Order: sequence, then C-alpha cells, then structure tokens
Amino acid sequence: MARSFSPLRFFRIVPTQPALISWTFAVVVVVGAAAILREPSRSAGAMVPILLLQLFGASSGLEVPARRGHYDLLLTSGHRRTWMALVHWASSIAPGAASWLVLAAVEAAMDYHNVRLLSFGTIAAMGLVSTLPWAITVRLPRFSGGIGWLLALAISTSVLSFDVAANPSIDGLAEWLWSAWGFLVYPAGLVGRELSLHQGLIAAPGLAIAAGAMVAACRWVSRASLPLEAAQ
Repeated sequence: MARSFSPLRFFRIVPTQPALISWTFAVVVVVGAAAILREPSRSAGAMVPILLLQLFGASSGLEVPARRGHYDLLLTSGHRRTWMALVHWASSIAPGAASWLVLAAVEAAMDYHNVRLLSFGTIAAMGLVSTLPWAITVRLPRFSGGIGWLLALAISTSVLSFDVAANPSIDGLAEWLWSAWGFLVYPAGLVGRELSLHQGLIAAPGLAIAAGAMVAACRWVSRASLPLEAAQ
C-alpha cells in the first residue's frame, strides 16, 4: 500500500503547475463567491472564469518535464506509469475542481433547491475542460492545450462566424453537429443548464472525444521512452 501512494506524495512536492495558477483560482473563487452571495442567479457567470483557468491548469504537460529529468525519481521507482499519469492529471485539475465545488457549495447555501453549478450542463463542461486539455498537452509544452483551445474558439467566432452563445439545438443533423461543436469549443455555454437525456446528445461527442483522448494519453505514457534531453 505504501508504494501505491508514492506518486501522490511526489506530486505534492513537485507540483504540476505554477503556484500562480492556484493563487489565481483562489482570487477568482473569492470574487465569484461574493457575486453569488450578492445575487445567486449570477452563479453561471461566476463559473466561466473557473472554466477558463481550468483550461490552462489541466494543460500541465508531462513529456517535457519528464525529459528534463524532473520525474526521474518517480519513473524509476517501479510504479505503473498509467497510475503515475492519472495522479499527474488529478494533481493538475485539483485546484480547478476544488474551486468549482466551493462555488457550488456557496450557491447551495443560498438556494439549495436550485444549484445550477451542479447541473448536468455544468458537470459536462467541467469534465470536458478537465480532461481534453491534459490529454492534448501530454506531449507538448505547458499551456499548449489551453492556447490551442482558445485559438479554435477565436477561429470559430471570427472566421466561421459561429455564434457560441446560441441556444443548443438538435433539430436535425446539421443543427446537432453545430451545437456539438459549440459545446466542444465553448463548453461554458451549457453551464447552469439542466439538459434532458435527448439534449445531452449535444455534449456526447465532446465527452467521447475527451474520454478517448485520455485513454490514448495514458496508453502513450505507459509505453513511451522518455530519454533525457541532454542525452540526445
């Protein structure tokens, strides 16, 4: 049992993201909680900065620091690499997940009958930004996934003239595809929404892509050769 907890202790000592990210989450939570206490109906808006920060928090990168020798102690300890990758991911998203739950608790304290931050749309949005950026950035420098995501959003809104604020629709294949793309590039659009099972199909493609990317990333970590940069 002691060996199984070693990655947890390791990533507590060797953080996966800069301290500035955690401090920024703390500031955003304080501001968001104050906004919810003043006007509970603004909870969805208070969640948007958390999702944006989570894009960069989850985009922590694994291969680059590993090739620089930062994870040598862990890689040579005999632990399964898949477990190491999952702990790395959990450590990367922990500040964002904690921030979301704090805001949800504040909202529940104000009106426990209608906690929009625990709705299906919010959970789906948080799940997407907590998984896909990490998987994308496994082999890339830190923050690459978040930057690429924002670039896709900018291209969608400016070049493709796509309205990310439009109400999601599943009336026909074309509308469903556009709504699914809208959720993929701007998951904040579903924050606070209680979607029916039928409407949940809007989030299904994005979540399926995220799940597949997570599996592929963990599989790569378990099999990859990670020589030190100086040895090349």
